Amino acid sequence: MSARTSRAPLPGYGAFLAGWGVTTFGSGLMLPITVIYLREVLHLPLSGVSLYFAVFSLGGLVVNPLAIRIGRVHGPGTSVAAAALLQAVGWGLFAVADSVPLVVVAAALSGAGTGMYYAVQTPVLNRVFGDDALSRVLAGQNRVTAVTMTAGTLLAGQAVLHFGTGGYTACLVVNAVSYLVHGAVLVSLVRKRGEVPVHLPQDASRRVRGAALRDPVFLCLLVFQFCAVIFGLGQFDSVVPAILGNAQLSVTAISIVIACNTGGVIVLQGLALRVVERIGYVAALAAAIVSWTVAAAVLGCALLASGTLSKLALGAAFGVLFAVGECLIAPSVQPLVTRTAPPHSLESYAAATSLAHGLGTFIAPLILLPAIEVAGVGAYFVLQFGGFGLALYALFSFRRRTTRRLEPTSH
Repeated sequence: MSARTSRAPLPGYGAFLAGWGVTTFGSGLMLPITVIYLREVLHLPLSGVSLYFAVFSLGGLVVNPLAIRIGRVHGPGTSVAAAALLQAVGWGLFAVADSVPLVVVAAALSGAGTGMYYAVQTPVLNRVFGDDALSRVLAGQNRVTAVTMTAGTLLAGQAVLHFGTGGYTACLVVNAVSYLVHGAVLVSLVRKRGEVPVHLPQDASRRVRGAALRDPVFLCLLVFQFCAVIFGLGQFDSVVPAILGNAQLSVTAISIVIACNTGGVIVLQGLALRVVERIGYVAALAAAIVSWTVAAAVLGCALLASGTLSKLALGAAFGVLFAVGECLIAPSVQPLVTRTAPPHSLESYAAATSLAHGLGTFIAPLILLPAIEVAGVGAYFVLQFGGFGLALYALFSFRRRTTRRLEPTSH
């Protein structure tokens, strides 16, 4: 993949980013208020809040195999439309829920829609924009996410501050509608490309569905992604604030650290894409893990620092270094999936990566938060560095086993 190829005009790219920006803006609206809404408006106990997030995650995991079949039998447009509808109905139901059973149903529907979308996202983007442009699309998507979710988060606080319960309801409704907007844009792009379902004989279809989890080469990439989510991507919104709290940083200071991370993604994503194009996907992923290792060391220094200003400066540096790893990972993992998957198996392989990501997100706080509570932050850092080591081992195993497979497409 050359820089010239990746910068070629992409029909529909602007429309896709606009639709994606709408839905991530909606997600940003819900980011700071979901837990508060559950506790203060619906008056759920802490166990009810935990149940909501558990059902949301499990909904995505359960629907994962179904997403493959829908995409293969009925076409990618149908998969995207179904995902958008499930997400919209789930969040819409959440806006009118007044009991735990309704909250559980809303969580299951919205979680299933989210899981279905991410299971088919890579095949859809690959077919709409082409394999050579996939890194560019994913990088742009990551940058837009950082901008729009930040804007949504800031606006949600103001909506609740000025309108109270009505502000919560407005955010929920906007979030529900945002999924329909994004789904409509993506379905339109898919139809313009004239994509049709892929029909395989029943025996061949069964073999394809299980191909990803039987591929020892691809399993190395799955292990890497699993580690990258548990010890990186899946904990910044949950585990990291707890760690920063142990450093006696105020809520305002923690917000500054998170803002540094978001700002880092916005500023560095374009540069990171150029680095990925120059050094290749596997080297970029290795560099991302190295960046996160350094970031973890800086976070450890923040815990040991004495002055508040020193803690805040080190925390901000941690946020930026973490952003470097995010920016390198975003345009690198899924292109490796498309190059590893055999013909007619991309849906199965992409769904497997979605499953690994969902499991990692679900498991990260279940492992790391209890470790902090029971054994202290020292145990957290032992787990972190061990996880980074396992990620690098899996990545280099993948590279060693796929040299011949990746050679024809360079990266």
